[in-house]
Amino acid sequence: MKQKKRSSRLEKKHYRIIIGLTIFAVVYYYFIEPKTIGNDIRYQVYIFWLPTILGVILLAIYRRTFLLKQFAANKGFVMWAAMTFFYLLQGFLFSYLSFGQVAKMSWDYLNYQTGNQNLSEQVTCNVTRFWAKRRPYSFDFEFNGESESFRVPYRDVKPYRDKDPKLYELEIKVRKGLWNYYLVDSWRVLEK
Repeated sequence: MKQKKRSSRLEKKHYRIIIGLTIFAVVYYYFIEPKTIGNDIRYQVYIFWLPTILGVILLAIYRRTFLLKQFAANKGFVMWAAMTFFYLLQGFLFSYLSFGQVAKMSWDYLNYQTGNQNLSEQVTCNVTRFWAKRRPYSFDFEFNGESESFRVPYRDVKPYRDKDPKLYELEIKVRKGLWNYYLVDSWRVLEK
């Protein structure tokens, strides 16, 4: 009986941690994260994949007794495969929300500090689409040969809802940050 109560308290604690990390990630994404454009494979490797995979490994080590019990109790390949998928997905989500988020925030801070040391420059990008049909509303454009987009309120994209995007361009003021990323200071839509 004591073991069940202890297990139940531990599960509640884990759920609270996941919910807290999720709320923090959403708040950071919508209200704190600096707007950047650019692309570099190093970001995907060092800021997304490595911290997330490290988190999955550490979580598996932390929960090894639980995982061994779960896998030993169930028989059959289908059940084993389903549990493997479920626990990997769970671990990946937790790792991204914890380790991945810390890595992203650290990188954003360093990128912001680097960008603040550089002068502002102006770039012009071709608009590829005005996304006004459903959320998230955005201006899609090309920057350095890669697709980018700005999430915007509906009021900003509404005037361009039925317009041909090929007739418009974005004028963006940026400051060079780390790798091939730029901090966005301001932007505006112009007719070509």
